[in-house]
Formats: sequence, C-alpha cells, structure tokens
Amino acid sequence: MAVQKNTSAQKKTPGKQDKTTEHDIVQYLRDHPDFFEQHQDLLADMVLVHESGSAVSLIERQVSILREQKADARAKLHALINVAEKNEQLSQRFNTLILALLDTQSFGQVIDFIQQRLVKDFDAHRVSIRVLKSSPVSQQEIPESASRDSYNLAVFDKVIENRKPVCGRLPLDQLEQLFNDDYEKIRSAVLIPLIKDDTSDCIGLLAIGSTDKDRFRADMGTLFLSHLSRVLTRVIEKHVVRSA
Repeated sequence: MAVQKNTSAQKKTPGKQDKTTEHDIVQYLRDHPDFFEQHQDLLADMVLVHESGSAVSLIERQVSILREQKADARAKLHALINVAEKNEQLSQRFNTLILALLDTQSFGQVIDFIQQRLVKDFDAHRVSIRVLKSSPVSQQEIPESASRDSYNLAVFDKVIENRKPVCGRLPLDQLEQLFNDDYEKIRSAVLIPLIKDDTSDCIGLLAIGSTDKDRFRADMGTLFLSHLSRVLTRVIEKHVVRSA
C-alpha cells in the first residue's frame, strides 16, 4: 500500500501542470513589466477583456489602435509586394521586347512587331503608330498602317509639346486619328511621343488602346513607357540610317 501511495503522489494531473505553467508566465511578466513594451506586435494579437460598463477603457483603445496599425501595415506590405511582382513581370516583358526589336530588319518589321507584341504583352485591343511629317523616315518606308498623310496632327500638338506619355481616357478626336474605325471601342489608352532623348525632336506617336476603361489609368506610372519611347525611336532611326 505504501508503494502505491508514493507512486500516486508522484503523478501530476494536466490541471496542475497547466497551473504551474501559468504561474511561471505570470511571474515572468511581473518580473519584466516592460515585456509588452518590447513586444507590441504580440499585444496587438491578444484579446484583453476589461469590464468597465459601457465605457471603453484606455487599454482597450490602445490595443484597438495597435491592431488597426498592424492590419494597415500588413495591407500596405501586401500592396507593395503585388506592385513589385507586377513591375518584375513588366520588366521581363520589356527586356524581351527590346531584344526582339534589335533583331528586326526593316522599319516595316518594326511596325508589325510592335503592333502584334504590344497587343499580346500589354493585354491591349489595338496598337497604332503614327509617323510625323518632320520624321526622317521616308514615305516609301512607312507601312499603310502608320501613314502620316491620313490624319490631323494638330490634335496632338499638346502631347508632342509636353514630350511625355499620357495615360487614361483620350479625347475622341485623338482616338479617331489613332484607331480609325475602332476608335469608339477604345475606352482607355496610352499615347507615347517617340523621342530619342530630352533634346531630340519627336518623330512619331505610339498609341496602345484597350476596350477596358480601367486598363490604362491617368495615375499609372510612365517610367517603362518612357523607356520604350526612347528605345523604339533609336531602333526606327537605325533602320532609316541603314536604308539611306
């Protein structure tokens, strides 16, 4: 009987084990009163009940603010990651596009390639290139789809003067000159003046149109579009020099 009594005394029930663990935690927190100050992210995940009637206690308000801040930080982080991933994909497509452009053998091939590739890579409905009358490209080299004699340049004066890509909803008179019979279907677009550098003349216009009104927005970044403008202009001029 004595042996059985000693064995029973040595056993610890789950309840007693839990009590000991909780006691250790409580004691540790008492010995380290600045613990939650050093680990505010942990406090934001905890549920603290404070019985104060209908009034909201200070600690409840502080914890609520911490949770809101943590949720907001997570949302911003996810948004940044999403933007970074899209920029990485865009950069890869852009690099592939540039390498392919360098392999083109004529100005006509440049036009055909740009029209086909941008529709696919930018999820666009139509792509249009318009060569300006001041461009060094001869009329004989310009494909019919890029002819400079079939539209009114005056409606693009402001875009050419500003020398920067424009995104969003373009005026109807511009859409009509760029996309011909399809202009009524274009709900959003990108219009890019083709310039080699900050001091060179604009030799043409590149337009990318979509039937989706939200595909191209006025608040979109234009860094890649500006790069595309400069590279495409150099490729076009390369072919002009070769054929001269």
